[in-house]
Amino acid sequence: MQEIAGPRIMHDIVGIVERSPWFAEIPESGLSQLATAAQIKDCPVGACLYSVGQPTTAIYCVLEGRVRVSISSALGHEFTIVDLDSGAWLGEPCLIDDEPRMCTAQVKEKARVLSITRNVVLEVGKQFPVLYRNLFKNSIRNERQLYELMGGMLFYPLRVRLAGRLLILLEEHGEVTPEGVLLETRLRQNDFAQLAMGSRQRVNKIFREWTERGILSMRGENYLVNDMNGLRAELDQDGE
Repeated sequence: MQEIAGPRIMHDIVGIVERSPWFAEIPESGLSQLATAAQIKDCPVGACLYSVGQPTTAIYCVLEGRVRVSISSALGHEFTIVDLDSGAWLGEPCLIDDEPRMCTAQVKEKARVLSITRNVVLEVGKQFPVLYRNLFKNSIRNERQLYELMGGMLFYPLRVRLAGRLLILLEEHGEVTPEGVLLETRLRQNDFAQLAMGSRQRVNKIFREWTERGILSMRGENYLVNDMNGLRAELDQDGE
């Protein structure tokens, strides 16, 4: 990963840190400590910010690109928990202990990432305990989303899981066009298979059916949902 430095970047770092919900209500002196210690790195596709079984010593903010947080089985099966893009922070468990990570954060689109070492963040937290209140709120939000995700994986068929994941992605990364809603993030069917915990072949079959029914189409390498109501209706289906 290539490290970037300079006065212009330093100015950007201050704004990035100030906008983080993790650091809300922290005085300027604390924000300055965090910004001064921050580094910005360019990460190629496939690079890991952290991996399963490895301890971590820094927190991260995604500035550009896309980072995928996932878990995997001993047999090599992978399940995507979330895809993170610009403005997302991750890695906060390292602030509690140095136990090995239970998931992997891997770059899926060439990314620019800000990192701040654990020791610096802990020192700021010691001075300004509001940091831990912010992290607690963030943890509760993440926990709620994880429970919703687990419920979908456990109790709903693949078609419903796939439609739900696609609708969430469109809400976060969709652009309204005259033809429908364009998913600006480029995802392959393998990505959707990992997101919905299904095989690529079954995902391909569902997408083919949706295309035949006029629910979605392709615009270049991006998915375009032509019928949002039709996609939402898939959430009420009982079978795959």
